[in-house]
Amino acid sequence: MSIKSWIKALPVYPSLRRRIHIMGDAISMIWIRLCLAIPSKHFRVFFLNSHRGVKIHRSVPVYHGIEWWKGPLTIGEGSSIGFRNHLDCRRGLVIGKNVCLASDVTVWTLHHDYNNTHFSAVGGEVVIGDYVWLCSNCIILPGVKIGEGAVVAAGAVVSRDVAPWTVVGGVPARPIAKRDEKEYDYRPGEYWLPLL
Repeated sequence: MSIKSWIKALPVYPSLRRRIHIMGDAISMIWIRLCLAIPSKHFRVFFLNSHRGVKIHRSVPVYHGIEWWKGPLTIGEGSSIGFRNHLDCRRGLVIGKNVCLASDVTVWTLHHDYNNTHFSAVGGEVVIGDYVWLCSNCIILPGVKIGEGAVVAAGAVVSRDVAPWTVVGGVPARPIAKRDEKEYDYRPGEYWLPLL
């Protein structure tokens, strides 16, 4: 019997392997938090872009307090990521061009299946179209697609796709207005505060 097969036969081995994996994840999350706390928008973008599957345009300001859960992330030119945003990218997050994420926005790509006996994780990629405005304290749930030019009101919880040029609000979010569909020409990423 080889040493590897003997170790695998031990009843504690799967538990030990899981603990080591969890410890590695915890160390990685601490490292990411420390690096994202450095007071430089340019460094934050550089640091995030150094990870596999991340592509953030250099014009995007990423403000302090961001919580990034590792995974594929794309942010288009001219967008702005506000203070204390939580971006769960484990299933993928695509943010278009000229998108404004206000402060304290939360985007989830995974959550738990409450009917599953093992409480397993389920979810899907979140896609946010060009010229979208996500107002403060809104929550976007897994698998949601937000169409071009849509607005999500402050405090809304979005659990379903949002049609283009629609304003949604409430819990759960429902259409409350239409946005004028025209050639918008603004870039939230052009105005940014240094050292924040």
